[in-house]
Amino acid sequence: MKVRGFTLVEMVLTMVVGSILVLGIAGFVELGSKGYADTVARQKIQTQAKFVLEKMARELRHAVPNSFAVTSSASKQCVSFYPIVYSGFYALSGDDDSTLQFLIGNDNPPTSYDNLKMIINPTTQADFNNGISLEGNVYVTTDPDTGDDINNWDLPSPLTSQSVSNRQYIYNQLVSYCLNFSTDSITRNSIQVADSVASGEFSYSPPTLQRGGVVHLALTFAQNGESSHFETDIQVLNVP
Repeated sequence: MKVRGFTLVEMVLTMVVGSILVLGIAGFVELGSKGYADTVARQKIQTQAKFVLEKMARELRHAVPNSFAVTSSASKQCVSFYPIVYSGFYALSGDDDSTLQFLIGNDNPPTSYDNLKMIINPTTQADFNNGISLEGNVYVTTDPDTGDDINNWDLPSPLTSQSVSNRQYIYNQLVSYCLNFSTDSITRNSIQVADSVASGEFSYSPPTLQRGGVVHLALTFAQNGESSHFETDIQVLNVP
């Protein structure tokens, strides 16, 4: 019996069809891998943007009012402010209002005021260089009616300006968030908190009679050809 094998034409046709099938499968796998990589890049951008915007919003929203300043240079743009360490109300007593009594509106008021300063009715960030120093010992007593901690402090000089609502703020370190155009990153006091920032802008609108100060953030994140743009307005909740 004669055994008949494949002809050359049949083998060539089989190789061509097989190659087409392999190329099709490879293209499908490549497309799926690219889609997965794009999804991961998009998710990373979204997660990073959500983190840095939420972090900035929390700090900006509860900063000392009128403590904001926006500075720009060729390499970066920064928004700086003073976070509230403690806050509450004050009252003046004694001869020529020389004794300041202030109530800390926190569950755990500080036992030491070293390296802290207090400010009343600030108007610009420059006012914070002249805050009332609280370094050293502060006499602490307790209100027999409410149990709240009242701090009595002798003023070195009369207050130049007072708050209409008798609000006082205790602060310490200046915080700066900076857009670094050369490294496409955002830093907080020189510590990186976000990368892949393709572009962005910070701006600040001072308070009016109808609202508090508003910080506007516009950020564009980009990675692996994926980009997302975010804009938000953050209103400072505290009032002088």
